Amino acid sequence: MTYYIKTYFYLIFVVVFAGSCANVIYPDRSQFQKDGEPVPTVTLNKYKSVQERPEQNEKVAVALSISGGGSRAANLGVGIMLGLEQLKLSNTRNALQEIDYISTVSGGGFAGGSYIGALYNHYYYNRSIEFKLSDYWKTNIQEHLAHSYVSDLVKANFHPWYWFTFIDDGDALEKAIDDHVLFYKYRNSKNKKLPKDERKKNRSITLGDLFIDKDSINKKVIFPMMVANGSTLDKMAIFPFAPDVMEDYQIAGYSHRLKNIKNKNKMNPYELPLAVGIKASGSFPVLISNTTLMSHYHPERKYLHVIDGAMTDNLGYETAMDILKQDDAVKSKVLFIVDADNAGMRPTFSKKQNAAFSMKVYGRLASSGLDARRNTLTKELLSVGKETGIVPIYFSFNVLIEGNEAVPPPSIDVDEQAPRMIAKMKEDMDALTPLDMQVLYELVTNVGTKYTIEDYEQELLILTGQKIVRMKQDEIIKVLTK
Repeated sequence: MTYYIKTYFYLIFVVVFAGSCANVIYPDRSQFQKDGEPVPTVTLNKYKSVQERPEQNEKVAVALSISGGGSRAANLGVGIMLGLEQLKLSNTRNALQEIDYISTVSGGGFAGGSYIGALYNHYYYNRSIEFKLSDYWKTNIQEHLAHSYVSDLVKANFHPWYWFTFIDDGDALEKAIDDHVLFYKYRNSKNKKLPKDERKKNRSITLGDLFIDKDSINKKVIFPMMVANGSTLDKMAIFPFAPDVMEDYQIAGYSHRLKNIKNKNKMNPYELPLAVGIKASGSFPVLISNTTLMSHYHPERKYLHVIDGAMTDNLGYETAMDILKQDDAVKSKVLFIVDADNAGMRPTFSKKQNAAFSMKVYGRLASSGLDARRNTLTKELLSVGKETGIVPIYFSFNVLIEGNEAVPPPSIDVDEQAPRMIAKMKEDMDALTPLDMQVLYELVTNVGTKYTIEDYEQELLILTGQKIVRMKQDEIIKVLTK
């Protein structure tokens, strides 16, 4: 009986599949990117050099890539940058100031964006005191990264206005990123927390603030270049948000602050808001609506859909590496890689003998390519480093337990151990025992991938980032001062 049932469904499948096959072929050679052609990437010589920034060491080019991982990546990334700021290279310079390029993916964009947002505000208000990321962390960034971006997504899905427009939950996330991560809300002229003399006309941070056209006469280079990386949905190609890449794809429209912005003619790519790129880079498939950009490339297919950059490179290191190769630094090139992935916690073996449930297998497919790539990443980085002369320095959770033979306890009470580790790191980071390091590793790697975070999780990640830098400080100083 079972045989006949299977045969019946098989015949139905064959009939349906055969009936859906088209008998007519319509040749199409209008693809933007044909098989074997290179994907558009950032062309560095189209812009003024970031080495033109005041007091920059022109002989060293430094890029920082920050991986995806939601709020875990955002807070670890900021913790790493705070640690780099504490690392003095001279009486007047620290390691953070030497970073020329920032390449981010997904949650890492919140970290890079927080740094750029703080720098932008510092110059926007013409602060006379020296810039310190630690000051902005205390006054703004900590609160902004603790904000629940999940609540913005949930509210958008239940907002009646969104049901009848092209605005969606992803656009609500973009506005929240602009407001909080990039300080737009802070700079609002109606912000009563600001002194009256600082309440002035506001605008969003754009690509034109970070990329200065080489032919520009009046505009000076002030900030590092930051590239948020997305992935094109149909081709699954890396999509770096940079003005020249926007020109290549002939982008002419986007959504920003819950409004559709379209250009009948060519758009000025330098006007595209940074928040659009950060949001696109973090649009995890299915859970968050993708970013739709309007293009003039094809008269009928006018839209480009961009999803989470993690689908093509979860570390953002490929864009960072590509940019460093183009830099004309004389002495050395350095790539800092912040890897906030907690895939190391995933077991290899299963407790069950029977085949895995189909939906479980399906659920793994979205990140299967990333995990497969991750398994060969260290070897690849070392190989590329030798070929290009670029020195990679890896900041990951694994640094905490490298060479550590202490056995972690069979169970960890988070409510007890998290406050203990926070207090101990605040008192003396160098006093952590090997067992403490094992416990810390378990605590931070068990923070989920989400766009919301608990207070203790945030504090743990910020302190852990600083601890990892301290463990790597000799290596960092060596490559930045040789």
